[in-house]
Amino acid sequence: MRTLKLITRFYSGIFLVNFLITLSCIGLLGYYSVNASQIIGILFWFKIITIAIIFYAAVYYKKNELYYYQNLGISKLRLGIVTSVFDFALWLILSIIIYKIT
Repeated sequence: MRTLKLITRFYSGIFLVNFLITLSCIGLLGYYSVNASQIIGILFWFKIITIAIIFYAAVYYKKNELYYYQNLGISKLRLGIVTSVFDFALWLILSIIIYKIT
């Protein structure tokens, strides 16, 4: 439970940027409603690349804060994997919902 709280604390710093990118991808899917299948591949790779860039930026700008997480037993790799999987799952669920609606 403590690990989840710590990961949530780290993710709260990058949530807004990730969520805005997710919403822009969802907005593009809604805009291209009939032709959404043509751009889903591009949006998939866009989301993967932005997740990596945002995580790299978070690690770079919060490098002193990462010692806090490492001292409590959470590595950078674990932070990256958990936050990336959560963000990608959120994007995937919202994409499926908007794709089914349109």
